[in-house]
Amino acid sequence: MKLTPLFVLLLLALCGTRTSFAQKAEDALRKGNEYYRKGDHVAAGQAYQQANTADPNDMRATFNLGDAEYKQGKFPEAQQQFEQSALRSKDPVEQARAYHNIGNSWLGQKKPEEAIKAYREALRRDPSDEDTRYNLAYAQRMLQQQHSSNRTIRIRTRTRTTKRRTSNRRRKIKRNRRSRKRKTRNRSKTKSRSRINRRKAIPNRPSK
Repeated sequence: MKLTPLFVLLLLALCGTRTSFAQKAEDALRKGNEYYRKGDHVAAGQAYQQANTADPNDMRATFNLGDAEYKQGKFPEAQQQFEQSALRSKDPVEQARAYHNIGNSWLGQKKPEEAIKAYREALRRDPSDEDTRYNLAYAQRMLQQQHSSNRTIRIRTRTRTTKRRTSNRRRKIKRNRRSRKRKTRNRSKTKSRSRINRRKAIPNRPSK
């Protein structure tokens, strides 16, 4: 196949452009790692974002961006980056690492049930990962504690409702007593026999 000079020039330009973008991504990734090691996770995240823009196919930038956002407490954003890593990676070990961090992101959002699912996905791909196994047990304990606290809240709410009903009932009884006393005073001029009959007609107090 004979290539024309123009086609050769276009091919060389395209290759040069790809090399340039790849070099920019590599430089940004290196800077991001330096910032990350120094503890400047904001600057690290910005560098990883630049690397991801320069080369979207580089899974290192996506994964590391998720790490930087996780360190900043941006758990939903970090979760999205890790999910992208898990979906686009073909290596089971890399997928397991991504699912492990997805589980951590769910725990950061106080959602242990979703975290348990992510940790199990990680263990399906890497059953030997003891860190993931430990985090799975931690998430399961957190879920049990949440269920226990929810039960306590329901019980307390019902108890408070019962007390309110009891206090309302007592107020009603007191109002009835005052009303009867007023009627008794108004009728104090009637015969004593009638007054005695009225007292006998008072109903028994309801049980508390």
